[in-house]
Order: sequence, then structure tokens, then C-alpha cells
Amino acid sequence: MTSRHWYGNDEVPLATRMPVPELRNHLHRALDDLDYPANLRSMRPVVLPRPSYEELFTATRRILGLLRTALLTSAPDTLGRVAALGMSEEHYPLWVDSPWEEDYATCMARPDIAVTAEGPKVMEMNVGSGIGGTVETHVHSLAWQSAFGGADRAPFTGYDPLTARAELFSRAARDFGVTPAVAVVGTLRDLNAVRTTRYFDVQIDVLRRHGLRAEFFEPEDLLDGLGLPGAARYALGLRHLTVYDWNRIGLDLSPVRAALDAGCVLLAPQSAYLVANKQVLGWISEGLPWMTDDDRAVVDRYVPWTRVVGDRPAEWRGVTKSIPDLLLAHPGRFVLKPGLGLGGHGVVFGRFSDDATWHEAVAHAVRTGGWIAQEHLDSVPCRMELAAEDGSGTHEDEVFPLFSPFLFDDRPAGCLVRYLPPGRDGLISVQGTGALPSIAVAARP
Repeated sequence: MTSRHWYGNDEVPLATRMPVPELRNHLHRALDDLDYPANLRSMRPVVLPRPSYEELFTATRRILGLLRTALLTSAPDTLGRVAALGMSEEHYPLWVDSPWEEDYATCMARPDIAVTAEGPKVMEMNVGSGIGGTVETHVHSLAWQSAFGGADRAPFTGYDPLTARAELFSRAARDFGVTPAVAVVGTLRDLNAVRTTRYFDVQIDVLRRHGLRAEFFEPEDLLDGLGLPGAARYALGLRHLTVYDWNRIGLDLSPVRAALDAGCVLLAPQSAYLVANKQVLGWISEGLPWMTDDDRAVVDRYVPWTRVVGDRPAEWRGVTKSIPDLLLAHPGRFVLKPGLGLGGHGVVFGRFSDDATWHEAVAHAVRTGGWIAQEHLDSVPCRMELAAEDGSGTHEDEVFPLFSPFLFDDRPAGCLVRYLPPGRDGLISVQGTGALPSIAVAARP
């Protein structure tokens, strides 16, 4: 497979698009006051051939299913699975002893996928309701449709994450036999320099338009908002948080724990973050006894070589060595990642590190446990029309996108895209390294 085949011919009909100056003003208004800064440089979304667009979701679904099975079969209960990962129970304080802890463990997911010369590769799988980019993907989708003359005239189509998530909650309300109502639990303090509640207002509005009563609650207001103690006003909630982030900014999780103890179903459950632990990706990459030949073929196709770091042997490209020796012998070919971490925190690239830094990183990973080593694969570029930073004009250049397709309730739900500005290399992170956020869509036939 070549990049040209997978990306298509990079040609996007522009006849219905707004003039560039008007487009930049439109994007500024549409994308303002969200968690991600407005991308005013990209003058179109990433438009893929329909088969490539759909492959992102089918690959995600297959790999997510394998990760789910790997985690759930690692031990008979949640605490056993925490132990199987070598993690402390304090990292997972919000689990519940209820069937929905497992049933809904993978109801919300978003991988990070790089496109190599061999096709898409799942670098990691983010699972849970705190995954970033959901709101931005929804807003970008509406903004680009409008910029190209409306949904019926735009030369592309795509799925919407907030619509799919609302339908997930409608299904959950039916499953649990409760009123179709959703308490959105989150905080503005976890967002980046927002001025208003727009980020949560957008989510509330979509839920209400799909027939769900909905309100947003900061943690301090959660129990009163739910009507606890007493008869709860909301039996369902969106847990728009991660334990990692709330601990980082010093927020009290006890109201969330109290809501769970009172019987409120907050999705996604704690087990989602066990599935998301990057060590589980290492398990399926190395292979597990229950995996079929087809399972292994799917992993070989869509997952780069990934191993849980330890002082043990591993085979890589026909060479068998201890994992530390392998990493030290080929630093430019590997990346170290903490199994538990978000936003690129703690990631170490061998090719961008000096010898001393890489040696210490490898030693630390072996000593502390809970890390993975992953082969560093080279992405292939696609063409993008970019505006000059001063807005004086546009030009075509190559970018190396990281694709993040959403699955809600196992359904395609839109695709976030991020890429570094041309000429830059390294970790792709909107907040950490200034990557440009956008979306991927499918070319209209």
C-alpha cells in the first residue's frame, strides 16, 4: 500500500468553499472558546477516500475488541485486573461492583492512528469518557460543512461524535430502565483558558436535542444537583473526567465516589481506563493463548511491535535479545511510553534523545515497571492547504496526520486529526507541542 492510495489524490473540490479571508473569520468564530485552540491555518479538513475513512473505524473496532478481551480475561474481577497490570488500586478509585462495570467498559473509545507505508497503525487506544477532542470534532464538523455551503453541498461527509454519544445514553437509559436524563460531570478547571461554559453547553444542547434531559455539574455541585441524599434526579451521568487529570489539578473525587455509591451510573466506568492501559496493547502485540490466527493477523496488520518493558527476552525483526539490550542497541527505532498516562506525558523518543537520557529512560522503565516499548514507525505525509500565519495567502505543504476515530457504543462517531506544522517532528499534542487540530472526513462520491 502506498500513501497515495490510502490518502487518495488529495484533491478537494473547492467550488462551494468560502473565500479564504471569510473562511478564516468563520473558523475563528466557530472554534473559539473550546478546550483546543482554534486552528486558523488549515484551510480544509483531511478528506479521505470512503474506504480509507471506514478502515479507521473497522480497525479501531477490531483492536478495541481484542483489548477488551485481553483485559477481562486477565483476572476474574476488577482488582485482579489492576494487579495483573502491576498497578496500585489508588489509580482506579471509582470502580463499582456491578455488571455495568464490565458491560460498558469499552462504550467510548478513541485510538491514535498513524498512517505508514503499510497502512494505518494503532499506536494507543484511549478508552473512557475523558478522551479529548470529542467536542472539537463535533464543532469542526459543523464549521467545515458550513464553510463549504452546508451539509448537502459540501464535497465530503462524516460521522458526528456527540450524536453517537447521545444515542449511547438513550440506549443506556433503556437498558437500565431509567428516565432518559444525563448529568454531565466535569470541570472548567480541567480546560485550557476557556472564558465561558460553551464547551459543556455544546454537549448539553446535543443531549437535549436527542430527547435527554441534561445538566452540567462541577464536582462541588454534583451531589446537590443529583438530589443526594434522597431520590436521585439523575440515574445516568457522563463522567467527563479522568482520575489522572483530577489528581493532577487537585480536585476532590469524593463527590463522584458518593454518586456511584448511591447507584448513579456514570459512564464510562473505571474499567475503561484499565483497557486503555498501554500494557494491554503490549499483551496483544506479543500474543495471548486465546488469540486465533485471524486475531493475530489483525494485530500484525494494525498494531506496531509493542512490548511491556522488563528484563526478559523479546524477538524483534528476527533478532532475540533482552528488552533492555534491544532498546539500547537500537535507540532510534523505539519509543518508551508509560502504561498509565495521557497527553504524551512521560513519552521518550529514542531518536530524539541523547545516549545518557535514553539509557536512564530504559533503566527507569525496567526498574519501575508499567512501561511499554514500541517500534517507532515513520508516517507518510498527505497534502494540506495551509494559510500563511499572517493570513496573506495559502500554500500546499506536507503534514503527517495522527488520526483519532471515535467509537461510541461500537459505532463510528467522527474522526479527530492532529498534525504538527510543516517542518516540525516529534510528539503530536495540541496542548503539549502545538499540533493543529482538525478532522478527517470521507469524500462524497
